[in-house]
Amino acid sequence: MLKDKLHSLIYFPYEEKYRDQLELGMVSLNYKSERVIAWVMLITQIFMILVFTFRPGSIFYSFRRLRYVIAYTVLCAGLLVLLSLHRRAKDNWRLHSRLCISFGVLLSLWIGCISYLDALGDVSIIVYCSFLPMMAAFLIVPPFILSILLIFTCILTNCLVLGTPYGQENVFSTLVNSIFICVLSIVYAYRMYHARLTGIYDKIIIDQKNRQLEAANEKLDLLSMTDTLTGLGNRRYLEESVRSPLEKYGIHMGSLAVLLLDIDFFKQYNDRYGHQQGDLCLQAVASVLSSCAEDDNFHAVRYGGEEFVLVITGLSSDVIMEKTEQIRKSVASVQIPGPIKAGISVTVSVGVSFHESWEPGLLETAISEADRALYQAKQNGRNQTVLFSK
Repeated sequence: MLKDKLHSLIYFPYEEKYRDQLELGMVSLNYKSERVIAWVMLITQIFMILVFTFRPGSIFYSFRRLRYVIAYTVLCAGLLVLLSLHRRAKDNWRLHSRLCISFGVLLSLWIGCISYLDALGDVSIIVYCSFLPMMAAFLIVPPFILSILLIFTCILTNCLVLGTPYGQENVFSTLVNSIFICVLSIVYAYRMYHARLTGIYDKIIIDQKNRQLEAANEKLDLLSMTDTLTGLGNRRYLEESVRSPLEKYGIHMGSLAVLLLDIDFFKQYNDRYGHQQGDLCLQAVASVLSSCAEDDNFHAVRYGGEEFVLVITGLSSDVIMEKTEQIRKSVASVQIPGPIKAGISVTVSVGVSFHESWEPGLLETAISEADRALYQAKQNGRNQTVLFSK
């Protein structure tokens, strides 16, 4: 258990396939706050440069004051470079990590330098104590790299400060305080990094599960609107995917035609060859209708039993009748597969209702008219098309 815990602290704790998403999530989460902190630091450094410039004696009053200004100026230059490159790293976590590490090295050197200059003036390591925890929260890099930076800063600061009269007089307090702040910052860095990473990982997994659930729901919804035998739409499909859009947008779709098809003598066919062969017959007819329903303005539905509905929009009556005849002839030419002798085929009778423009409730009216036209086609001998006329 301890070995696994240490491994998760040092190495990437999740599957490698999530690394890019997690790292980009970390960058995105902290992008705005990083820019705000960088601007605040830049303004602070400029303010300190102005303070030293306009103090009595100017920046050349002493060598120590000049070194303060140089340190502030170097950090300002680093911040300006960071801000200019930072935008490019918004969608590139590797570049972002390199920028953070580079700026971390610069900040470590700056902290050591300022702490040394403060110690020359008999001031405690207050800059070190305030900036180290900020580095732990501000720099979004793997915690083991950040730990190396923090330890380097601690060693550098102690080496510089202990070489001053203040450091020699306060060896114990300086060492204890600096080491304590360093350890505290390292613990904080690990806790912050893993807390952020876990939060983003949980969000990725939840989003992934939601997408899978949505896809499954869409599949179920599609299945609930599909006739399992023929693969065509069913009555629910006719209601939700045909009638509802027509009620909303039918006025913009132009004409409306409803074709009601019935397989001739299907009951006798079914009784003679069996239900399995009857299912093959239904599938063969549905295949012809599916090939016609590939366009957006064609909708094919198994209406019930051996009856099918085609809803067509935006075509003239002549084109509708021509296509209806093509469908009827295509069905008659289909050879039904199965364990029966070759040459067996079926025919359909078709009733057609055509309206030049849409009006509310027209679909139900058109289906009713197509049904009457279909009855007329059967009365006339079947295997023919009849257009409803008032």
